[in-house]
Amino acid sequence: MTNRKSISEISETEFNNQRLLIADFVKAEKFINNVFKKHGFSSKKSIGIIQQMEMSEGGLSDVEKRVLLELFSQIGIGEIYVDESLSDLTEKQLFEYKI
Repeated sequence: MTNRKSISEISETEFNNQRLLIADFVKAEKFINNVFKKHGFSSKKSIGIIQQMEMSEGGLSDVEKRVLLELFSQIGIGEIYVDESLSDLTEKQLFEYKI
């Protein structure tokens, strides 16, 4: 079951640079942890579907995907997918990740 909840947060601490959305891994990890805590999300038994909606023109490189996978695995999510679409996923599209 999905939570049908979309969260948008802006970090007060920058962790990007001109070329990378995540240039400072530690700051990004702290931000993601705080967002999870603030909204009561649990990483236990969660499926993470990550969409990088900014700084992704031309698609993500393997290195950028790896950073996203590593970042979310560090906060305890075991099953993680990177979706490169730039529009919100439908309920049906989200459900397809569980198959």
